[in-house]
Amino acid sequence: MSKHHFVIENKSQVNEDIYTFYSWDSNGVIHGNGLTTENHATLEDEFIAYIYDSLCWLDTWNPSTCMRCSGLNNYGLTVIEEQDVLLKFHQLIRAWMDLFSHATDPIVLTGRYCVDGEEQKGYYEKLVYNKVELINELHKLANMAKYAEINGKCIVHFGI
Repeated sequence: MSKHHFVIENKSQVNEDIYTFYSWDSNGVIHGNGLTTENHATLEDEFIAYIYDSLCWLDTWNPSTCMRCSGLNNYGLTVIEEQDVLLKFHQLIRAWMDLFSHATDPIVLTGRYCVDGEEQKGYYEKLVYNKVELINELHKLANMAKYAEINGKCIVHFGI
């Protein structure tokens, strides 16, 4: 499964070459100098697609094009850097955490619509997540956003 990675970074170090500071192994795990479990989070592409509309409420920056944008760049870099936007990001992630805290375990979500090639029958994907693991990863991401806001840092998002 494709994954989106989020890391805390110093604003002064973010440019179009920021991805060169990181690498990914064959399992899709991100690696970088000083990267710890507390300053990076990973979410599946299908989950990002599920909450994508709410993420479009964020004013972000694409260092590859040097342009302002809304939401996350699905296939590249996105920077969440302004204090008020980091606060909004924190609040959005906390709201999703609160919502999912009421779910059963496992959390089953409706994914995208797919068509079976042979029979041409359509169906919706079922996305299944371990409740504790998903909420823990969201909690980590919310904490990262709050830390970045308080300490004048930013969140760099690496799309799939």
